[in-house]
Amino acid sequence: MPRGRTAGGAASPARGRPRRKETDHSIHGAALRLLRAGGPAAVTVEAVATESGVAKTTIYRRYPDREAVLRAALKAAITAPEEPIGDTPREKIRWSLDQTWHQMSEVLGRGGVSAIVQNTQPAFTRLFRSVLTPYADALVDLIRGDMAVGELRRDLDPDTVVSLLIGAYLGELVRRGRVDQGFSEKCVDLMWGSMRGERPSTDSS
Repeated sequence: MPRGRTAGGAASPARGRPRRKETDHSIHGAALRLLRAGGPAAVTVEAVATESGVAKTTIYRRYPDREAVLRAALKAAITAPEEPIGDTPREKIRWSLDQTWHQMSEVLGRGGVSAIVQNTQPAFTRLFRSVLTPYADALVDLIRGDMAVGELRRDLDPDTVVSLLIGAYLGELVRRGRVDQGFSEKCVDLMWGSMRGERPSTDSS
């Protein structure tokens, strides 16, 4: 029987080397795990090879250097911001904030976020910021839309609001070493009155 054929004459599935997509998936996953744990300095071709089980020669056939590996891994991990989910402006803003924080925790991790803050490697800093930019911009646009229809105060500065909300994630991470589920809701609840322009109630009793 000819090699690579079944008894019925049909081509049999390829054996041996994994398909390109599977190999790239292994490389990308290893690069992101290394990034999250140790920052960009931890993402070397040698480390990716060890972490992924893919030979260095195979990696170099696909990517010229570690920066190309990391760029490809981030590109594969990033998805475009989705339409916000929720019945009220507050719910939609909180949902969009959760999506932004997800990029910080699950894509960049502590290592990537730390690299942005320290800016020790400007080329990587620009790359990591590009992960967050679409999500932060979508959150700014959402706030601007709510301002336009009167749901939020018209003199609000959306960029400052988004910076404060993103900064809350960093502050909690510094203080506690983690950001628990539900923390974004607490942050939005805390700022909502100010974003709406509501005056705090006074108790004269």
